Amino acid sequence: MKKLKKNASPIVLIICILVMIITSVVSGSILTNGGKVRTEELTFTTDIGATAHAKLYIPETATAETPAPAVLLCHGYTASSDDMEPNAIELSRRGYVVMTLDLYGHGETPLPESGYSQVEMGSVADYAPDLGTFSALQEFAKYDFVDLTKIGMLGHSMGTAAIQEGAYIAYTRWTAVYNASLAQYTEEGMNETDAATAAYADAMNSGIVLPGSMVLTGYNYNVRNTEDLTYNNVTEENGVFPLYLAPVNICTIEGEYDEFSGLLWGVDDASKYTESFKFKLGTGGATNVESGTYFLYGDPTATPLSREEAVAAAASAALTYQPLRAAYTFNGTHSDTYYDETAISYGIDFFDITLKGGVSELAATDQVWHGRAACGLIGLIAALISFVALAMTLIRIPFFKAICREEAASISTITDKKSGVKYAIWYIIFLLPAPLLYYALVGYPYYMQPQWFKFLTKFMPNEIFNMAPMNSLMLFSGVVGIIVLVIYLIAYFTGKKKSQSTFDNTGLKLPAGKVFRALLLAVISFALIYALITLLAAATGSTFTFFKFSLQPMNLERWIAFLKYLPVWFGFCLIVNVVYNSLTRINGKKSILNYILIGFSSIGGLLIMFIYDYGTLFATHVRGIQYIPGTTSESWIALTGMPFPTALAGIMLFGLLLILPLSAIFGRVLAKKTGSVWLGGFLTSFIILAFTICHMVINV
Repeated sequence: MKKLKKNASPIVLIICILVMIITSVVSGSILTNGGKVRTEELTFTTDIGATAHAKLYIPETATAETPAPAVLLCHGYTASSDDMEPNAIELSRRGYVVMTLDLYGHGETPLPESGYSQVEMGSVADYAPDLGTFSALQEFAKYDFVDLTKIGMLGHSMGTAAIQEGAYIAYTRWTAVYNASLAQYTEEGMNETDAATAAYADAMNSGIVLPGSMVLTGYNYNVRNTEDLTYNNVTEENGVFPLYLAPVNICTIEGEYDEFSGLLWGVDDASKYTESFKFKLGTGGATNVESGTYFLYGDPTATPLSREEAVAAAASAALTYQPLRAAYTFNGTHSDTYYDETAISYGIDFFDITLKGGVSELAATDQVWHGRAACGLIGLIAALISFVALAMTLIRIPFFKAICREEAASISTITDKKSGVKYAIWYIIFLLPAPLLYYALVGYPYYMQPQWFKFLTKFMPNEIFNMAPMNSLMLFSGVVGIIVLVIYLIAYFTGKKKSQSTFDNTGLKLPAGKVFRALLLAVISFALIYALITLLAAATGSTFTFFKFSLQPMNLERWIAFLKYLPVWFGFCLIVNVVYNSLTRINGKKSILNYILIGFSSIGGLLIMFIYDYGTLFATHVRGIQYIPGTTSESWIALTGMPFPTALAGIMLFGLLLILPLSAIFGRVLAKKTGSVWLGGFLTSFIILAFTICHMVINV
């Protein structure tokens, strides 16, 4: 037993590496449907001269002799093409060619260089709200195994906004070709019918790829203000849906508890989104439509169509200019759309109706992506643990072992009721700053320059710190870290005399040379495991991703950003590691209790706030903390026209609720081994930052 305990860290490391390899290989197999779908990475130049990255899924049934329908998938804000894998897996195994696109500033697609514009968007400088979707749509024309008459687009949140703009550009350019040809043929004396027929043929042969079907998830119909064609101050009276003249079949899919409903649809209760005027404008007059209803555009009563009637309507949309509409609601939140079986099945079914004539060999509910998601989560946890397991293994080397010393006693000792109450009071005080300041400091950090969307970002991106969401998290951690430090100093000096604490008890006492060795050990441990993560991604095409949690390979731009943000995160991690190990830990108590106390102290306040916030949402369909503090005042609304919701900050909290307790426990393990907080401070700052930054949007 002693020998097993002594070799625990290398055994854990080996197990974690094996788990990472196995889950990565299994994920790769699921992604390719057991080898029946091949994947290709591709880059292309967009219409504004930017370089875009995408991934192509090509089923073996798609050939030049039997071209297949194709679907473009676009992720939401702070996500990447990897987040669209569930849809990509299910559609490609059903015979669709699938392209998952990294939108501008996300994943492997950088932001375009300044000076670009799009004629269809008024030639406004540095404005390209399609985020590369138009050009991605045109890429399908390069492949002879794609049936260009059967093209679909599916987006989530920001991606939904983007695909509507991409489709708008495509139809605008197609219409321009048609109108130019029609004018020419009419001028040449051709009769009206023949001129229209010839012009239509010219437009269809122009090479412009048009979508025939669109699935909009987690976002409204893009409705513009007819006065200046922007999305500002849109009402039912002045609003217009730009694609209303396009014969494109469209369905909407909304979670009943979508946090963004009030902002996007103007209806706080997302289950009632079909009552919104934006829904009415996007459907040509329909409102209050029951989930699962197929109906025709322009039918204000939304007369339900049978599946067979829906298939016929979708097929004839280009002739009748009365395309199909459908509305769906599922039991979930905004982000659940990525990983909800019902939501995914709705999209599959709509594409089957609109692109395959209603025929499918597999039921929409026959889904296998769950295995990929499970592997992503298991592999992710194994990867996180392996960072620490490797450090604990390498610390056996004499050079690194020199940093180890006997751990000093904690400042906290509970011997009676009085000391227990005192500990509880301090514990609660330390929990308070995070939940009280979270929404105020994080704000609504949506900043997408090509869309001109710059919401309530408390720390605006700049040339140095160029990620709006990371800036908000950095601001939050910096302010909370300082407050926690002040509280700690008060607690330390208040109880210093009685506990006979010294600097040694803080866990900070370590010679500078050994601090450097701790840093070197942290760098090596982090770098080796991240190299393995990158190699496995390259070998299997799979990343360790689940829901909003991920560890993905990073490009050079993100590694540079990593180094820029690192000092603040290290300061935060060092402060909290001091608190966890010298004050939260209780002398004389079992290790398991101390791990629980430390883990809960890292997120306890945030967790209670989260439970109240989302518990209220699930009970009433409206968030418990709906707006960012300070944005509901009359003066604010008079200035901005609206209060700002907490939706984006609430979604970002999901990731913190996983990584913060894990890093706190990791820090405790390393402090117990080394007797100081330096190694834990260094390594946990690397882990937290990589976890949060690897999929963040680049803003500047």
